[in-house]
Amino acid sequence: MLKTKLHKGYQASTVKTATTDGTYIGTMKHLEKQAVNTEIQFDIALKEVNARLKAANSRVAIVQVAGSLYLQATLPLKPHDINTKGKNTKQYKISLNIPANFYGLKTAEEEANELAKLIARQQFTWTSKYLGNKQEQGEKTFGELLDNYEKIYFSSRQRNIKSEGTFFKNYLGVLNQFDRNMLAIPENIKRQFDNISNDTPSWKHRTSIALNLFCKEFNIPLVIKFKRPKPKPRQVPDESMIEDGFYQWEKYAHKRRNKRREQADYWIVFRWFYGMLATYGCRPRELFLYPDFQHWLSENKTWKVHELCKTGEREALPLYDSWIELFDLKNPQVVKLVQDYINGRDDTKGMHTLSAALSDWFNKVDLGFSPYDLRHAWAIRAHLMGIPIKAAADNLGHSVQQHTDTYQRWFGLENRKKAISHAVKKQDELQELREEIVKLKAENQELRNLLDKYQIIQTLHNN
Repeated sequence: MLKTKLHKGYQASTVKTATTDGTYIGTMKHLEKQAVNTEIQFDIALKEVNARLKAANSRVAIVQVAGSLYLQATLPLKPHDINTKGKNTKQYKISLNIPANFYGLKTAEEEANELAKLIARQQFTWTSKYLGNKQEQGEKTFGELLDNYEKIYFSSRQRNIKSEGTFFKNYLGVLNQFDRNMLAIPENIKRQFDNISNDTPSWKHRTSIALNLFCKEFNIPLVIKFKRPKPKPRQVPDESMIEDGFYQWEKYAHKRRNKRREQADYWIVFRWFYGMLATYGCRPRELFLYPDFQHWLSENKTWKVHELCKTGEREALPLYDSWIELFDLKNPQVVKLVQDYINGRDDTKGMHTLSAALSDWFNKVDLGFSPYDLRHAWAIRAHLMGIPIKAAADNLGHSVQQHTDTYQRWFGLENRKKAISHAVKKQDELQELREEIVKLKAENQELRNLLDKYQIIQTLHNN
């Protein structure tokens, strides 16, 4: 469900339930949809600005041409210009080199109001400003545009830890690999993109998406075409792998070398994260961001996800209550270690640091799967257990479509065998129950017949 807010008349902010699970494909689809949604919102905002200008009896409008914003007005003739109808005025489109985005729209409205005042006072003259002698956008460096990109991005959406996480992960973190000092012209940008190694196709595709949105924002005539790579097979662990993996942490801790005293217990902290991800199927950030440890250490079995997390507030339930005890998740001493380690790192940088550290520990312990694989495993187990899709999707904090896509994509041959085996076994059990019912009915009827005979004999005997 979409909720749209218009701030200061030209800022549009859209909030909706996220449908991406944080996977590469999900993220790319989200970015592509986000670009389409932004265009729709911008068109609405542009119409609202022009409506305000008209209501103020302004004789200036704002129009979009080839990714840039222009002022449109009837003005005195330019020097050396003529009107074929013999008039001394003409309608002009004036370029101020303002890109067609929300941030630029604010500036364009200010310029439109300024021009409207000059027209109303009959003080307009063709200065260099309106003749188009400003610096061209392409003459700026990549770094200059990148510095402005953050202002532009947050001019159309509320700034909080969710939106900051999206921007720094999918845009700034990707675009920072380009030379900040190069001129932001298509040839330079394309050359640097081509130099990115093809050995990491998913990263190169992610870069192409971010780069195309960046170039479109600044009206740079460049479109990068890079085919989305096929997703790599995931090693989604089953129950036995997950339970065995829990004991790998302590084995690693005893074998590792050069462990500093102050970091000696870090493995316990990350093993707790491991157990929570396996038991509740949460996103890693849902454990890091404002965790409610007081609720967790109470009698509740739910994990409270904070409202500022990706898909808002919810209480996640475990599939197996026994894993809470098996993975020592309610141990107050362990929870205190976790709380001290997180230590209020509630900004974008802190979330990134914690997420990177978690992935690093999974690799060090050599589990054979990633933190997000535990989330996929939860979705698959829920399906195999017959949990209704809507209930499982709500528990994971994503849409039914995303939930379906997740377990279908990573279901695998072994899980299909399990699903079919469970279904066949269930049918066999139902058949056995039916046969047992028929047998019991026959025995019951036989007993009724014997009882009737006994009652007849008893009556004869009494007479």
